[in-house]
Amino acid sequence: MNDCQDKLSGIIGKKVMQATSNLHQFAIQFSGDQCLILDAVAGASGPSIEPSLADETRFPSSGDVVCAVDWSWISGGELKDIRAGGDQVKLTLSPQGPLTVSVAVWQGKPFLSFMPYKAPAK
Repeated sequence: MNDCQDKLSGIIGKKVMQATSNLHQFAIQFSGDQCLILDAVAGASGPSIEPSLADETRFPSSGDVVCAVDWSWISGGELKDIRAGGDQVKLTLSPQGPLTVSVAVWQGKPFLSFMPYKAPAK
């Protein structure tokens, strides 16, 4: 996990350009043409989040989304910190604050949840 954390630290300081999600994936496109992609995966020891970095060409289209989330509220935010820990990824955005992505299982399949999933009330 330390190797993963080291790779993820390379996007700290980048600005959020756009984001999209579905039940199994969360993707953020950052300035500098990099994307963070978080996938919900099933494993022998339970569900986990598999983070990866890619270039902007891998940023997924919205497509068919069962539970659409409007992520426009994080656009323009700066990534101040990211912590990946198996079943959770915690992002700290400025000025938006913390965003936690978690994985769980429903009907035998992993899915992602987000806290918060909309802009916090001020």
